[in-house]
Amino acid sequence: MKPNILKSKKIIWKIVLFILAALMVFAIVHNIIKNKKTESQNQIKNVKVIKAELSSLSTTVDYSGELNVDNEVSLSPKSPGKVESLNVKVGSSVKSGDILFTLDSSSLQAQLEQQQASVDSANANLDKTKSSGVDQQVLQAQQSLETAQINYNDAKTTYDRTQSLYSAGAVAKQDLDNASTKLNTTSAALSAAQQNLNLIQQKVGPESVEVAQAQVNQAEAGTKSIQSQIDDTIIKSPISGIVSAVNIHEGEISSASQPSITVLDLSSIIAEVNVPDNMLSKIKVGQSISMTIPSAGNKKVSGTVDNIASSIDSKTEKYLVKIKINNSDGSLKPGMFSKISLPDKNKDDIVVVPNEAIKVENGVSYVFTVKNNKIKKISINTGLSNDKITEVLSSKINPGDNVVLGGLTFLNDGDKVKILN
Repeated sequence: MKPNILKSKKIIWKIVLFILAALMVFAIVHNIIKNKKTESQNQIKNVKVIKAELSSLSTTVDYSGELNVDNEVSLSPKSPGKVESLNVKVGSSVKSGDILFTLDSSSLQAQLEQQQASVDSANANLDKTKSSGVDQQVLQAQQSLETAQINYNDAKTTYDRTQSLYSAGAVAKQDLDNASTKLNTTSAALSAAQQNLNLIQQKVGPESVEVAQAQVNQAEAGTKSIQSQIDDTIIKSPISGIVSAVNIHEGEISSASQPSITVLDLSSIIAEVNVPDNMLSKIKVGQSISMTIPSAGNKKVSGTVDNIASSIDSKTEKYLVKIKINNSDGSLKPGMFSKISLPDKNKDDIVVVPNEAIKVENGVSYVFTVKNNKIKKISINTGLSNDKITEVLSSKINPGDNVVLGGLTFLNDGDKVKILN
């Protein structure tokens, strides 16, 4: 019995060992299959795409420029004088019409008072001439003329009646002669009265009034002249801005030949840039220009072409272009440098892709397209390019193609991908 029992135990152990071996093999195969499935799943990559499109593309070329003042005013009095008051200092903000400084005007004020007295005297003389002398003479002459006219009318009526009676034989010849003499006498008196009135009105009266009026005009002109000189002692700012220089002090004599105060209008700034002649056809007055100001935190601003020099600078052999920039916030200062982007080339209806959709390897440019969820790596030539898009020169890239955007380093031709929305 013992040999059979031993034999049975060996068989049972063999069966157990076989089952254990089979289980181990199954476990190994299962893990291999699972790992392959996981590996296969991990090979499908997620990508973002953008469609290639037809568009217009413009390029720019950068030039260095310098910011300068748009409007600067240097002020000095018309005539030298003692500075009586100084109301500003360097850095002061002023508005148009603000008083910057004044000169002593005490002597001019005295002259003005004296001249005003002359005006008052001339006006009094004019009133006297008009109201008393000439007007009275004219009134008397008019009254004399009216009396002479009445006497003449009476003499004429008497003469006509006497002549009728004489013709009828009702009066003597002596009566007719007396009436004729009286008519002649009153006629002469009427003529003399008229001539006297004309003489007063046309010669004596107007001439006297004109002389008196001329004296008034002359006195008033003198007053205006002195007042103008007084006004000139008050120096006001013609613009709003910042005081950049003060060359006077209270109590000293200001110069009329040297600037006393300088005011800068910083509400707008001029960027000046020198360009070669081949750029003149690409810019025009009124055109909007973009630029960057490095010393103002790389601030990006836009300006308008204000002036293009009509002749070349003999030293630089370039043309000076002035670009006006709004500076209402006062952040830009004269002397700052600017990077000015002027238009260069332009193309319409070309195939373009974003710059981040292009990968360069060993000097060759590639784009990665997605078709049927697979990557296709395509070599391309590039044309115009700016800071956002690039022209694609390849018959293999057409408008509407899905082009991978970013993450190009980890992609290869033929990779399976999933497009993310």
